[in-house]
Amino acid sequence: MRIAELFRRAREAKGLKQSEIADQCGISRSALARFETGSLRLAEETLLQIAPLLDIDPEFLRGNATIPFKSQTGSLIKFVVDKYHVNTDMLLATILARCDVLEIYYLTPPLTIVDRIRHLNVAANPTYALLMRDEAGNVYLFRCKSPKDFLAWDDSISSWQSEQRRMSGKSGHFEQLIISKELFEKIRDWQDIDKADFDSLFNQKAENLIDKGMALSEAEKKLILFVREQHLDPEDTIQKLQQ
Repeated sequence: MRIAELFRRAREAKGLKQSEIADQCGISRSALARFETGSLRLAEETLLQIAPLLDIDPEFLRGNATIPFKSQTGSLIKFVVDKYHVNTDMLLATILARCDVLEIYYLTPPLTIVDRIRHLNVAANPTYALLMRDEAGNVYLFRCKSPKDFLAWDDSISSWQSEQRRMSGKSGHFEQLIISKELFEKIRDWQDIDKADFDSLFNQKAENLIDKGMALSEAEKKLILFVREQHLDPEDTIQKLQQ
């Protein structure tokens, strides 16, 4: 993706107008518009001014980082996407391509049958928002432009992404989560949702991974957690237990 297109798509996904960015950076709206269409080059100093407003990492522009995005304040990176084209969204595709490790969660609110009919969505786990965390600690949240819409996913997206990451040597965790009504309302309202609101979801990952495997007893779960907490080598532990 060209740098100009990255800036344009990030601005649109954050719901910002060209005039808002131009005013903050001391350039004309027309200059920014021409830059986004590729008909004008902006000075590096200007690009480095604009980048943090769009959660684009200035170090990526300097060639010192592989991941394009970074919040300068460590906050949640929020993007809105088109309901019917989320699978081909360029920002999402860029993150998937450039990150070596990604945790991906499809977030579903607690819906009644009436809710499902109202939203014309009868899928088992309709996805309202997409939550991701990369190896650099960036946390991303994708939601539809309209707070009433759910993301229209291709049924094969999870398996496709998993296979792509397996073949490329990258690692990832994919999970569907039913979130609380309170968290759903925060995501829907958008302005007040932040990174800290998802801490508990990320902290539960290890426990969820154990529970999603074979049915384990409480003693077996404690043993697995003990090995992890003590940083024991699993192979050495298995050999000692076998002896």
